[in-house]
Amino acid sequence: MRERSLLVRSRRLRARRKKEWGRVEATQPNQIWQSDMTKIWAGPAVGWAYLVCVIDCCTREIVGWNLSHRCRTEEALDAVEQAVLQRLPAGSRESDLVLTTDNGTQFTSTRFMETLARLGITHRRTAFHHPEGNSYIERFHRSLKEEEVWTSEYRSLAEARENIGRYLEEYNHDRPHRGVDNRTPHEAYLAFAVLTKNEALNV
Repeated sequence: MRERSLLVRSRRLRARRKKEWGRVEATQPNQIWQSDMTKIWAGPAVGWAYLVCVIDCCTREIVGWNLSHRCRTEEALDAVEQAVLQRLPAGSRESDLVLTTDNGTQFTSTRFMETLARLGITHRRTAFHHPEGNSYIERFHRSLKEEEVWTSEYRSLAEARENIGRYLEEYNHDRPHRGVDNRTPHEAYLAFAVLTKNEALNV
């Protein structure tokens, strides 16, 4: 068939990545959040534990997190619901909030997506093999591991939770961040809150 030119030449299709997949344009808090899971070694008696964090892309503040033996839909939702209770106590339905995740099974499960829909949160998933679409949370997890996890030898899940919780508190409240004009993430959030309040008074 080759000699008689009867073979059909196969075409290799290359998926084109849209430029906006890696673009994050959060101009105010609670507009775009990102969430991801990473593994943490919690000591030989525990083995691997799974950390899910939620970051506000505008202020770089970690607004919710969960560290557990497993990383199922339940644990991923726990971090998101913690963030909603902390940042949106009046409810998330009118917030126009977008949550970006990768395509992990916990984030693509029916229960996860139905819960986000019920909360009024738009779910945006990154393109396959395109971590830049979740860059803020990916970068935070890298810093967490370099500065805390890899320098510690946890002996229990409770110890890991305590140390990571301490790191998150310092990260949010004590460490200036270049991406938010050298303010701490929480200071950046409070600055937006004051601005919003002043705008409301002037209306």
